[in-house]
Amino acid sequence: MTLGVILLLIVVIIIFIIGLVGIVLPVLPSLPVIWGGILIYGIFTNFEEVTMMIIIITGILMLIGTLLDIVAGVFGAKIYGASWAGIVGAFVGSIIGIIIFNIVGMLVGSFVGAFIGEYIKYRKAHPAMKAGFGTIVGFIFGVVMKIFIAFLMIGIFVIALF
Repeated sequence: MTLGVILLLIVVIIIFIIGLVGIVLPVLPSLPVIWGGILIYGIFTNFEEVTMMIIIITGILMLIGTLLDIVAGVFGAKIYGASWAGIVGAFVGSIIGIIIFNIVGMLVGSFVGAFIGEYIKYRKAHPAMKAGFGTIVGFIFGVVMKIFIAFLMIGIFVIALF
């Protein structure tokens, strides 16, 4: 292994770490960053170990994980019985929450938004609370899936090297 490849691996590992940190800090697009590290390695090594097939497979995983992350909270709210008002509330609440308080704000904002949306529509606390809880369940599902997919992508990369 040449010095250039070792330095490239160090850069890619740093990119992977940044991507993994992005799972808990939604300001960083975690899976696209990890995929970018895989792509950079492929480009700089002329796709010898990390082939175009690896790039495509990990790219598809990245897209699936990113889409799951975007819709997980909404699906969670819907599964727990939220109406369009609760779903819109969860979406608006998560945007406001992430701007004000980062990841915790996104979680709390999504819950509060779903609760307010449902409460305004039905004037009942129980279904509003249920919809709010559903957004949290969906959010947690999204994070778990992102973690799984991130490590799957990194695992595919490592296997390609050997």
